[in-house]
Amino acid sequence: MRYFSQSLGGDIKKWFRGLPAGSIVDLDSFHQMFLARWEIKKNPLQLLNEFKRLKRKPNETLEEYSEWFNNIYNVIPTDIKPSHSLALIDFPYAFDVDMEYQLRERDPATLEEIQANAIKVEDNIVITKKMNI
Repeated sequence: MRYFSQSLGGDIKKWFRGLPAGSIVDLDSFHQMFLARWEIKKNPLQLLNEFKRLKRKPNETLEEYSEWFNNIYNVIPTDIKPSHSLALIDFPYAFDVDMEYQLRERDPATLEEIQANAIKVEDNIVITKKMNI
């Protein structure tokens, strides 16, 4: 729990620190408290806006970013959800210019494909940087 609390930021961290002492009796009850407060229950337009502003956080793995991207994308109501093609265009914006370019160059057909490509591209960039050191 201490490690988890150190990973929190912003409003979530304030909420967590404001919990009364002894209010977390087990992991299941904490999970329910957390979801009750932070589960995505936003206005559909807020969800769309959040989706458009998604960026990969420092120290966030590609898997974590992809999961967050997919979660937000999947809860946007169908009538305002960006098309699959637009989601493919939006996904690479979260990365630096080099990675963004390489992802777009591969011309993926699905979100799963672009997310798998992102792992390969990042691995290649890391290897290239190590070789140039």
